[in-house]
This record gives sequence, structure tokens and C-alpha cells, in this order.
Amino acid sequence: MNRKSLREETHNPKELLDMTNANYEAAVIRHTLEEMNADLEGPDGAGDITTNAMFPERQQAKGTIIAKQDGVIAGLEELEYFLAQIGQTFGQKLQGKISLKTFAKDGDSVKKGDEILEISADIHSLLAAERTILNLLTHMSGIATYTRKIVDSVARHDVLVTATRKTLWGLLDKKAVTLGGGGTHRLNLADAILIKDTHLDPINRDFEKAFAQIAATNPACRFIEIEVLSKAEAIEACRAFIRSKIKGTCTIMFDNMQPDEISAALKELKAQNLYDNFLFEASGNITEKNITSYAETGVDILSLGCLTSQAPSFDASLKIDQTQI
Repeated sequence: MNRKSLREETHNPKELLDMTNANYEAAVIRHTLEEMNADLEGPDGAGDITTNAMFPERQQAKGTIIAKQDGVIAGLEELEYFLAQIGQTFGQKLQGKISLKTFAKDGDSVKKGDEILEISADIHSLLAAERTILNLLTHMSGIATYTRKIVDSVARHDVLVTATRKTLWGLLDKKAVTLGGGGTHRLNLADAILIKDTHLDPINRDFEKAFAQIAATNPACRFIEIEVLSKAEAIEACRAFIRSKIKGTCTIMFDNMQPDEISAALKELKAQNLYDNFLFEASGNITEKNITSYAETGVDILSLGCLTSQAPSFDASLKIDQTQI
């Protein structure tokens, strides 16, 4: 079994996170067009009352977004989609053609002071969309930047660093993680089977019964995974999966276990010839400070909620070209 190829196939289907995927497109709409609509509603649909007062006449403007820190850029594909759609979606609220010129690609590293993209539009449209544009870019780029830092810290280990489903912007956060060099893990509840404590506790942590239920329904999914809390449970789960005769590879997740416990469990699993037919993941309270000790255990996957929940926003600003006003 090629462990690296398998974990990429199961826990990193990043090809699903682009604008050709209907689920991903819907997620982008939720976090751009709907946010923009809420921003412009106001009393009696007044829209951007500051810009309307400052610039009573419509005029063309050009704005440049500039990086105010070093980092990894994410969100440009989503911005292109958003800016192509807002004129059609908002009708009279936004007028005129909006064009975008990029100076970087998603996943590129940039330096403080670098120009990221240039937007040409009617000044009312540009300023009305400013916050939505910056929110999207700085949020996704912040996650990509933080993920790259975490991934680089364990680069000498053969391990895939992934996000969890503890995200604020759902699939957009997952996309940003991949641009930083990480993996996706599950994309939604229908994407893969993940048998958690909340499934096991009501059946008295009966692994045999859990896999029997899965085998009986045989749902189509990308991978099967189960949480364990100890070395003994890891061995029990592996043997129960083998007896279930479920096709495919199962991932054993060491949940909230310490690195020394995980190392001991993997050593025993190898001794009992249970290692080669499974993937192994560590999850729970893994942070930037302790991730190296978890990577050293030899697991295939590390899943971290902090990739998306604790990533600082990327610092960038929009500057209007005065010569264009």
C-alpha cells in the first residue's frame, strides 16, 4: 500500500474545491454575494450612503490591494467569480463593468508591499464591494499563511496536515488550507464515514457492532474512519474492521491521546501485523507548539482545528488611485 498516495486520495480531494463544483460555488455565494447584499440593504435600500454623499456623480476608479505582511495568497479564484457576478446580481445597486487584474496566483507567497490585484470599476461599485473583497481575501489568505507555517514546521516528517470541520467559512476554509499545503479531511457529513465518540458511546463502544452497521448499509463514501481512545481500542477497532469485510481502507484516529501513547500503539499494531492495511491519524489538542511531537509518532495524518480557528487574518489594504478620480 502506498500510504502517501492513499492519504492524499482519502483526506485531500482538493480538486473538489473549485468553482466548477456546485457545492463549492454555493459556499462562495454564501460568503460573498449574500454578505454583500446584507451590507447594502440598509433602511429603504439606501445602500452605501457615505459614498453616495461623497461622490454624487458616477465616475471610474481604480483600486489596488497591497500586502501589508509576508504570506500566502488565497481567494483570488473566488474574487474573480464574485466580481464577475455582482453586477448581474445587484442590478441598480452596482453599475458599470468591474475588471480585475491579478499580480499573484492562489498559493503564491508574497512579501510585504507587494501588489496583489488591481480592480477597475465605478467608484460606487468599488467602495460598496470593498469590505466583502477584503474580508474574503484576508480571511482565506490568513488561513493559507498559517497552514504553510504549520506544514513547514513538520516538513521532514512523512505526514499530511489537515483541517477539521471546525471552520467558520466551511469549504472556503478547507480550500485555503490546501493552498497552504495542507489537506481537507471531510468536506461534509455525506463525504465520508467518521465514527466518533458520539456514535460509539450510545452502543457501549462496541466496535464490532459499529462496523456491522456500516457494512449493512454500505453507503458510498470516500473513506471510513473511527476514533479510538487507547492502544487496546486501536487493536480492537482494526480487528473488528477486518472481520466486517468492508471493502476499502479504514483510518484509525487516535483521539486526544498523547504522543507517547500513540507511538506505543503503533509499535504494537506493527507487532500484530495490523499496521500495513490501515491509515493512522492523530487528532485533538494538537497545536503549533506540540505538533512536532505528534509528527514524530509516525502517524499518516494530523488533523488540527487551529488551522482555521486560530489563523490570524492576513493584513492587506485597498488603495484608490487618486489620478483616476
